Amino acid sequence: MTTIPSYSLYGESPEANTSDILNFEKIPRRAVYYEWKINPHQHDTLMQLLYVEKRSGTAYFEGEEIQFQSPCFILVPAQTIHGFNFTAGIDGSVVTVSQRPIESALKGISPAILESMNKPSVVSVPRNEKINATICQLFDMIEHETFEQGMVEMTAAHSLIVCLLVHMHRYHQDQSGETTNHSTRKAEQIKRFRSLVNGSLGTLMSVDQYADQLGMTASQLRRICTDVLGQSPLTVINTRIVHIAQRELAYSTMSIQQIAHSLGFEDAAYFSRFFKKQTGITPTDFRSAISKESESKT
Repeated sequence: MTTIPSYSLYGESPEANTSDILNFEKIPRRAVYYEWKINPHQHDTLMQLLYVEKRSGTAYFEGEEIQFQSPCFILVPAQTIHGFNFTAGIDGSVVTVSQRPIESALKGISPAILESMNKPSVVSVPRNEKINATICQLFDMIEHETFEQGMVEMTAAHSLIVCLLVHMHRYHQDQSGETTNHSTRKAEQIKRFRSLVNGSLGTLMSVDQYADQLGMTASQLRRICTDVLGQSPLTVINTRIVHIAQRELAYSTMSIQQIAHSLGFEDAAYFSRFFKKQTGITPTDFRSAISKESESKT
């Protein structure tokens, strides 16, 4: 079984707490060090948004290979196994940020854009100087907010990232029906599995039940997940449940019991045990830690 490394930033060990991570850099800064090739890896709680201004390359998403050409956006959601093969001299920007606050902001603004964040994507941008200048200016403003990462700066940066996602979503809609399907069979099966997991939160299902809905055996689903993701199906399911639970604990006013029920747990105590087993901390302690972090920045 191949072990897929997990990083905070590529090549750097994951941090215990990534709730307040905000990083901006130009694509060449890290890419040139690794000779323009970024090997498959993932970020547990961090999403990345890239804007390629110059040159081209290949993106690898969970068994899927996509050629891209500037100018374009590249969205990499948290927990997505991805890699890149950039052409030498590529230029552009990349912002890395905790996905939870972005999801929380989009939840009340645009469920459609929130839904699009469940899957990686490459979205071409029109070759227009005004459009390019607007997008680059938004990334420049995010870079400015990273100089001093207090609560105000983080809020501003999150708002700017949402604005960029709106731009990306607009161009993605314009291209709907025009894109080429590059998926392999296994990549398509993983997409269907993830879609089922995302759509069934609120109803706890076993690996056997997911496999049955996908028209395969549980052993086939395990083999596909291992081959493409380097993870078991149960790990995929549990990771998604924990991700949503952490988002609600951090950014909603729901009680722990309400969150447990919304995720399909009839017993809040069982949910708390599950959460602690997965994260090493109880839901109450997690919410308290997030609250203290927020207070320290005000």
